[in-house]
Amino acid sequence: MNRKKSSIPQESSTTAKPEEPVNNIRVVREYVEALAVALVLAFFFKAFVAEMFIIPTGSMATTLMGRHKDVYCEQCGFPFQISASEESNDGVENPRNVRDLPSVLAGTCPQCRHTMYVGNNNVDKKIFQSFNGDRIFVNKCQFDFREPTRWHVTVFRFPGKPQVNYIKRLVGVENETVLLRNGDVFVKKDNETEFTIQRKPLRALLSVLRPVDDNDYVLPKLHKTGLPTRWFDDKENWKRSEDYKSFQIKSNVSENSPTETTWLNYRHIAPSSDDWYYLSQGMLPPHGLINNPQLVTDFVCYNSGIVYSPDHPIMFNSGLAISTREVQRDGKLRKEFFCQKNLSGMGLNWVGDLAVSCRLRIEQPQGVFLLRLVKGGVVFLCNIDLRSGNATLSIPDLPEFPLAVASTPLHNSGTFDLIFCNCDEELRLVVNGKEIDFQGKGCYDTWCQPNSLLARDRSPNQLDLTPAGIGSQDAAVQVEHLKILRDLYYIACDYLLDLQCDLLNPPFRDEYPLTENIVNKIFADPKYWQGFGKTNSVSFKLGNDQFLMLGDNSTRSSDGRLWRNEGKPLYVDRTLLIGEAVFVYWPHGLRIPGTRIALIPNLRKLRFID
Repeated sequence: MNRKKSSIPQESSTTAKPEEPVNNIRVVREYVEALAVALVLAFFFKAFVAEMFIIPTGSMATTLMGRHKDVYCEQCGFPFQISASEESNDGVENPRNVRDLPSVLAGTCPQCRHTMYVGNNNVDKKIFQSFNGDRIFVNKCQFDFREPTRWHVTVFRFPGKPQVNYIKRLVGVENETVLLRNGDVFVKKDNETEFTIQRKPLRALLSVLRPVDDNDYVLPKLHKTGLPTRWFDDKENWKRSEDYKSFQIKSNVSENSPTETTWLNYRHIAPSSDDWYYLSQGMLPPHGLINNPQLVTDFVCYNSGIVYSPDHPIMFNSGLAISTREVQRDGKLRKEFFCQKNLSGMGLNWVGDLAVSCRLRIEQPQGVFLLRLVKGGVVFLCNIDLRSGNATLSIPDLPEFPLAVASTPLHNSGTFDLIFCNCDEELRLVVNGKEIDFQGKGCYDTWCQPNSLLARDRSPNQLDLTPAGIGSQDAAVQVEHLKILRDLYYIACDYLLDLQCDLLNPPFRDEYPLTENIVNKIFADPKYWQGFGKTNSVSFKLGNDQFLMLGDNSTRSSDGRLWRNEGKPLYVDRTLLIGEAVFVYWPHGLRIPGTRIALIPNLRKLRFID
């Protein structure tokens, strides 16, 4: 039987009639309610879950950036940052205001040590814009579920002014005494009698390692005119590529000859300001480079800026920090700005905690590949048998030190990224981003007793002028992307001691009116190094719910070491902790071509914070 279809559409019961008037009051109320709910949720999220912060200063550089300039070195192309915290705003671009506002005019490349002019009146009319600091996410509920953790980057309210937020690395936890010595952190619990060194987890260590040399930014043209290379092999068994960026060695297995180690060594060549006057024109200085090679120091390029201020004339070495000179360019003479290095940013502390990294291409799985580091005249080795893949850590001059052996994937032909570290009195090997487990046998702090080979107060010697190397025993390999890195160096200062230098004795104290050339001379000549291992040490006692916060930029950080000088406690109370820094979500944008507007997302620098 056919049913009669309804003449009323099915959807009519849920659809308002077209002629029904809209209730404007109800619509407005719904918008207001939705906005109120969103605001409440946002407030709840900000108050209890996460919050966004901006880094204002450079106390955590270069882990996190305050206001700064991004620069590519005009000589070697290395990218680096210079602090611009002193600049009040971008008005320095206006010639009418340039006399009234501070501005960053120059900074030193950490790779080739050229001091580069970045003022807006530079000869090539380049724009060196200053950018605001990194914008970060902070996890505010982290401490509701677990205790604050050493080495984590932490946001807190400043003890002397709780309405102001600070960000530092948590170095000391409650109920312990923290000791800073030789750039390292030692801790003693209340029920303990001896201090023990504190080691950074791998992610934190890799985050704070600072560049000393990156061979991808080598200068072939200058080396071909006679400038000494940093990586060298006197016997020329390692064959250098035409662009100077990679090295190769063939196996020389012979049944009639004993196995020898063929070394490619690193020396730290750091040309002076005067050297660069000639090198920038493609010439060697008339008398060659002087005061080289040198020891590795705690130099931080971020602190190397030369700042113009009408209240503080920029004078170095009793002369102008920036002047003009005539130079030869493409067969023509032209005037350019000549910049001296900023002495306060050069680094006055010897750093022996180093790492060497490279990309290793194994042509045939035979022979032994070696990595070497030197600290205080003592050699530390990592030998990798390319047949079995076994890696061995050793201290050749200390035969009683037990060998540490672990398996690695380096027993097949292929390409591997390696990092060998000697930091925090531990030898560590990282292969393709994964740390090799030596079950703690790479630690040697128990051997660092007074008057021993590894005494902590030992000074560098001639061996420290070649502080790193790679070697081959009948191995057919190629290495590229060679880098030397140094560990973060915590300067042992407090409100009574110098923020720049740890040395207890001259040559950096009272003997000299310090100049760049004198500092270079001291770091190049072993006769000055006798007391380099004897440094200041300071301790900080923490009680219940008290934490010590230090900045990664040790020479330019107002942190727990100095707050007592301002009449504030050295510690941060638990009630002042806000949360842990998690992620840099906006490092600063990239400029829209042809403008100074930086709104293009800088995806390459988005990163988690370690």
